[in-house]
Amino acid sequence: MSFLLVNQLSRIFDLSEPWILRKIKGQQKKLLKAVDKVNFSIERGQTYALVGESGSGKSTIAMMVAGLIKPSSGFITIDGYNFFSPTIENNIKSSLRKSVQMIFQSPYASLNPRWRVGEVLKEPIKAFNLIESENGQKQRVCELLEQVGLSERDINKFPHEFSGGQRQRICIARSLASEPKLIICDEPTSALDVSVQAQVLNLLKDLQKQFSLTYLFISHDLAVVSTMANRIGVLKQGILVEEASPNKLFEKPEHDYTKMLLSAAPDIKNVSKIP
Repeated sequence: MSFLLVNQLSRIFDLSEPWILRKIKGQQKKLLKAVDKVNFSIERGQTYALVGESGSGKSTIAMMVAGLIKPSSGFITIDGYNFFSPTIENNIKSSLRKSVQMIFQSPYASLNPRWRVGEVLKEPIKAFNLIESENGQKQRVCELLEQVGLSERDINKFPHEFSGGQRQRICIARSLASEPKLIICDEPTSALDVSVQAQVLNLLKDLQKQFSLTYLFISHDLAVVSTMANRIGVLKQGILVEEASPNKLFEKPEHDYTKMLLSAAPDIKNVSKIP
């Protein structure tokens, strides 16, 4: 059974003005269908990438899988449980929240500038009551920093003391703090310099092997997903128009939209594969 199963997932946003203003102006409701009946699945330990232009619905799907917004219809099953089921038990829902974490696009915006790194990494440990003692929490924080290529000497530093790539490593360490099974990577390298993108991607691949992580990888960069994904889904205006392995998608795309994306991207064949 697939670790993550997305079935007929849709999300509609109500962009209407308040009811009284619509009555005065004689306007109808203004609805935006951001995601329209999307289906895909991810096997345990695999990476599934969603690609498409800005506004295609990639991040909306990521937010729903993370449990941050509810679907308008359809369902999301994680490790056999329907995350948004009204009958799901609280202990199971809490366990699912712990097992699903997210790495956001901007390491600058997703870290509290007033918190030291140690406080940032302790937050999920405390939130899920994983370790009670202060010494145990500090030891776990040092372990997390070492896992992402940083040092325990960084524990008392503030985010502004790090480079962009180092900040994203801190965000990755935070996502690992709750010992998740699924990590949603929402454009994790797009805000970084090209010189450090490969380092971060290599780190993600190493961590996936080490901890048997499952990734939902969101990106508009086809060169990046060609190195990361086992399967790729192409989104256009909220609709999944094509799905295939990287080799098949890049060599024999079927949908015109996929062909357009490939024609606008650098030559995938000339992109060095990340080991």
